[in-house]
Amino acid sequence: MEQQLHFPQQFPLLESPTISLRMIHDADASLIFRLYSDEKVMLQRGEGVYSTLTQAEKLIFYWRRLFAEEQGIRWGIVLKENDQLVGSVGFKKIDHQHRRADLGYELDPAHWNKGIMTEAVKLVTEFGLQKINLHSIEANITPSHIASKRILEKNGFVQEAHYRENFFYKEWWDSAIYSKHKNKKNQADN
Repeated sequence: MEQQLHFPQQFPLLESPTISLRMIHDADASLIFRLYSDEKVMLQRGEGVYSTLTQAEKLIFYWRRLFAEEQGIRWGIVLKENDQLVGSVGFKKIDHQHRRADLGYELDPAHWNKGIMTEAVKLVTEFGLQKINLHSIEANITPSHIASKRILEKNGFVQEAHYRENFFYKEWWDSAIYSKHKNKKNQADN
């Protein structure tokens, strides 16, 4: 069994019939700012809303640095029908030794409940397990976020843990940890 990660040397473009996942560019800062300044979006992230465009620009620079250092990959989610960037998805942290990655994502609320994020998570998960050679992918969500739970379950993730009041954002929140493994021998069948 091969134990080494195969981190891409060039930023990968991932596609399905309806969306493309591409590198996020400096020109995308206004959309990233719009997402990260939306309380509905940030509430699920457990973070404060952005107040300046500079914060979004710094985030894009951070994502580029993660890729350059082979520590993460963040894609922009683009609708093929109109070439509109509507969110982001990717691995916010990759543990090379244990071949495990943390999955994160957000989507413009105008596009919620349309299957876009389910499709994006599928593309990223398949790429991570098959091309990068990850052993497992983890997602940390608030248990009350039913839409996120459905996205993960549709993509074969199973809940591994539930932590009570383990992080604070305006109040104490619980976390539900979901994961998907390359080798499903330890996971329930879906």
